[in-house]
Amino acid sequence: MRRRGLRTSALVSAVAVLLVVAGCGSSSKGSKTSNNPSTSSGSLADVKAAVDKALKRPTSINITTKLKGKPVSGKTIDWVQCGVPACVALTAPLKEATDAVGWKLNVIDGGVTPETIKNAWGKAVSDKPDAVMGSGFSRALFNPEIAKLKSMNIPVIDLTTADSPGDGLTAVFDYGPDYLASGQRLADYALSQDGTNVNAVMVLSSAFANLGFVGNGFKAELQKNCSKCPVASFEVPATSIGKDLPTRITAYLTAHPKVNWAYVGYDDMVLGLPAAMAAAGLTGKVKVVTIDNEPATQAYMKNKQALVASDGFPGPEIMWRSVDFLLRYFAKEDTAPSTAHNLPVWLLTGDNVPSTTSGFPLVEDYQKQYKALWGVS
Repeated sequence: MRRRGLRTSALVSAVAVLLVVAGCGSSSKGSKTSNNPSTSSGSLADVKAAVDKALKRPTSINITTKLKGKPVSGKTIDWVQCGVPACVALTAPLKEATDAVGWKLNVIDGGVTPETIKNAWGKAVSDKPDAVMGSGFSRALFNPEIAKLKSMNIPVIDLTTADSPGDGLTAVFDYGPDYLASGQRLADYALSQDGTNVNAVMVLSSAFANLGFVGNGFKAELQKNCSKCPVASFEVPATSIGKDLPTRITAYLTAHPKVNWAYVGYDDMVLGLPAAMAAAGLTGKVKVVTIDNEPATQAYMKNKQALVASDGFPGPEIMWRSVDFLLRYFAKEDTAPSTAHNLPVWLLTGDNVPSTTSGFPLVEDYQKQYKALWGVS
């Protein structure tokens, strides 16, 4: 699953079921902070206030603690880049961040299969870099390599995963608590629009453990604020993504005419759905929410085509925050400012989405803010 980094396409659907073996066994630790506007205190007025805050474009990277000294120089970072476009897109902002502090970035092609991912992490072990970063895949695929890197005192950062930090993962960005908060924001949005009239279904795939966190957050938040609002689950196979998933979803919605809200996994799972819903006569009857965003789903929202909201993806900010963590780690400074669960949040709708043709950072001047923390120009 992409959120936030690995967008699954038809290319990786065939191996997705292998990733769930370890991912479902993961648990989230910690909780969201007040910097992530996501939950209410139990009234619809509070819900609307939380939503109003989340709808505003964030202006801060949510880190204010500057490095005490100059950035440590001469470091080499290995980046295990998975082989789908969304992973490749993360490389550019990471390169910009490492360039800003004068570090070398080695990009290792991770491919899309368990074998290629494991081999890529093996390459990182043999490289003996100063740090290794990866995204999206469960650590179960490369646990021996993590153990070797740990024994070599090489820090490892993982991104957009169901795995928690620890046992060789020095830091993890965008995992369980962050996904939970995404689900809560989406539930709050539905409540802010339809109040106690929400009748929801969650379209999930067990092949992606992080969707379970989003679903848990969505259901808990909805039921906290509307105990009588139904919340059903509809399980779909990963292999249907990019194929017959829109047909499956519309068939479910047609068979359950009381459902008026659908949380649908992540952005790729929404592709083709508005057209299928229109063909099934469901236009205007069911409002769809999801996580992550890409030009196609951004256009759906702008054009009022079934998808009404999406929890935006702070991909560039995550890459720069990873470098921020490493700067503090190498300097033996406190890394807590980097690891706080306060990544920028932006709940996207047709009214605030800034583009329908390209991606965008959530915080427009995030680079300038990080450079100010690091004392570089």
